[in-house]
Amino acid sequence: MSNPETALIKIEGQVLPPFQFNDAAKLAKSQALEQAALIGKVSDRDSKIIAVRAQQALKLVISSIEKDRKKFKEPFLNAGRQLDNLCAQESLLLEQEFGRVSAAVTEFDDAERRRVLEEERLQRLELERIEREKQAELKRIADEQAAREERTRHALEEAARKVREAQEAAAQLAREATNKKQREAAEKARVESERQKALAEAEKTRQEAVMREERAKSEAQSAAVEEKAGDAAYCAAKPVEITKVFGQRQQSNWVITVEQPFVLANIIPTWLTSNPGWLTSKPL
Repeated sequence: MSNPETALIKIEGQVLPPFQFNDAAKLAKSQALEQAALIGKVSDRDSKIIAVRAQQALKLVISSIEKDRKKFKEPFLNAGRQLDNLCAQESLLLEQEFGRVSAAVTEFDDAERRRVLEEERLQRLELERIEREKQAELKRIADEQAAREERTRHALEEAARKVREAQEAAAQLAREATNKKQREAAEKARVESERQKALAEAEKTRQEAVMREERAKSEAQSAAVEEKAGDAAYCAAKPVEITKVFGQRQQSNWVITVEQPFVLANIIPTWLTSNPGWLTSKPL
């Protein structure tokens, strides 16, 4: 706010012009430098006397400049102190209110972080529940399908066993037949076994078609369960965001834990050498 029209602090009176040295100061400086320029080397008592006088002349000018510097600077130092006191006094209540409001904002932000953590925890629990229910439902569908197929397989095996027994009985009758009546009975048993075989094959074909249909239904049910669980997980996994205000700076403290240092070392070869403690304190 250096612009006088927009600055919050005003200055009464004129602004001082730039400082300058007067002619006497310039002359004293020039004479001291000329006197010092004559000193090339101190080799005896006389040259030392000349050199010391040159020192004294230089020191006198330096001391005079320093004395006037302090004299002319003192009002500015006092003005600076007065400015500091003025600004501190005017800012005291502002700083107190800033601290109070900042504490309220920090308290809210802390509550928001706790809220976000809690909602994320509940989200994880909800997603785990959805996954458990999905897996349980998929298992139920698979178990029911497996039970149906097992019953069908058992029934077909039982029918095939009966057909084999009928065929074996008919073949035995044919082998043991010694007269017309026995041969007719054997033939009748053979025809009956063939009829049972045809019925068993037809039943097998029908049951296989039923099983294909049941498998298709089970796959459709599984797909529906997957889709339903996916939709539920999508809704439950909505990102939880902390309340933000434009212009506010928020920081998060991250704690990074390296669980597989040698995997990280494969990606960043210099990491392990810069962290040698892992070689002894945390071996894999």
